[in-house]
Amino acid sequence: MASAKFRFQLRQEAITWRDEGLITPELYDQLGDRYQFDNLDQANRNQFVMILLGLGSVLIGLAAITFVAANWQVWPREARVVLLLSLFVGMNTGGFYLWRRREFRRLGQALLLLGSLLIGANMALFSQMFHQTGSVQVLFLVWGLAVLAMAYSLRLAMLGILSMILVVISSLWFYPDPYTGAGWLFLFDYMPLVAIALYFPLARTCRSPWLFGLGTFLITWTLQFRLFQWLNALYNGESLWFVAAVIVASCLIPLLLWSWRPAIPNAPEHFGPRLAVFYLTGYSYLASFQYVWQDRLRVGSSLTVTLDMMQGFILVAVFGAIALWLWWQLGNQGSVWRLMLLDTTVAAFVSTIGIVIWYHGEFGPLAVFGPIVMNALLVLMAIACIREALGNGQRQGFWWGILILVLQIFSRMLEYNTGLVAKALVFLLCGVGIIVAGLWFERYVRTLAPDSGNHPTTPARQNP
Repeated sequence: MASAKFRFQLRQEAITWRDEGLITPELYDQLGDRYQFDNLDQANRNQFVMILLGLGSVLIGLAAITFVAANWQVWPREARVVLLLSLFVGMNTGGFYLWRRREFRRLGQALLLLGSLLIGANMALFSQMFHQTGSVQVLFLVWGLAVLAMAYSLRLAMLGILSMILVVISSLWFYPDPYTGAGWLFLFDYMPLVAIALYFPLARTCRSPWLFGLGTFLITWTLQFRLFQWLNALYNGESLWFVAAVIVASCLIPLLLWSWRPAIPNAPEHFGPRLAVFYLTGYSYLASFQYVWQDRLRVGSSLTVTLDMMQGFILVAVFGAIALWLWWQLGNQGSVWRLMLLDTTVAAFVSTIGIVIWYHGEFGPLAVFGPIVMNALLVLMAIACIREALGNGQRQGFWWGILILVLQIFSRMLEYNTGLVAKALVFLLCGVGIIVAGLWFERYVRTLAPDSGNHPTTPARQNP
């Protein structure tokens, strides 16, 4: 089934075609039966009602927590325990009962969401009542795992998203609490692998693109953070592997994101490549400043391996093997293994970044050559986005490419010592150029029949 946005636009156009006599009423009815025009309004109402119920559930939960907090010290411990357990059991039981009935399914989901929020409140309040101290980081992680168990048992993507948010919050504690045990620390150290095992099966079961997208973002974020910790350990240990580790930390994630193809129905096929484009754009922009290349990377001589180093090596080995397998699958589309033109271009782009970092670490600072290469890569990325937008008539890629070019020009004008008159002239030309390019593109895009299956920042794959 096509997306709701496409069906809504098609219905609007089909109504216009029918009124203008371009299609017969019978053909309009056939289109309506095929794309289920009659269900669009009901789906929009259901989505709006779900948002209201979710917001109302959160507000009711906050009201209940505030009321309990106002009278918390007055009530005896037994009454508090009974109240907490009654609220938790009542909300989840009522939510499950209503969720099983089709006419009250939305209300049941709202009560289940409220019940999942009460899990964390009960855990914190029980710990306070019985004077149990522990790590806040572990509290959010256990809370997220409990909600994840509910999501698996009920196959609700909404609860899976809430669980993912709680796990992200638990990962925001960069330095673990003193009360965090060794077992929990081990789980946090390998959170990228744990997240794959926890959330991708749920996304496949629920067929939820939201779960897939947020899961990809969670894995990317936690992996990048663990790679930063690995680099810090190698830098402090003066390891001779530091330059190679910088290359891996810079190139591994875009290679993973670009080669990833979703294995669940109705998933956003181009979500991984989009993140890869954003990652490469952001990295190239940050590396385009001259001060990044002023000092040579410190190359150590130590072979001492600590626990943090070993954990980083394990993550790199596992995700490196995953990247190799995914890129092998990209080229294994026919009888002969070969990469498409776009895949080869991205691989060359990432390889160029790795080569420049290696040369910078081995042969000295690249105060001139480094910024030139990164600025050239940034311009090529912007041109590729604009070219794809012109090919399929999508606005996101066009404006993203324009934004890259303008931001790059602004940054170079502010970074280097140029006169105010020159800066004013460049800013004026950029402003006029944006207006002219935008008006021309909006006029040009009306003459196209864009293919909704293409992505604005990932051109169609072509054979080399």
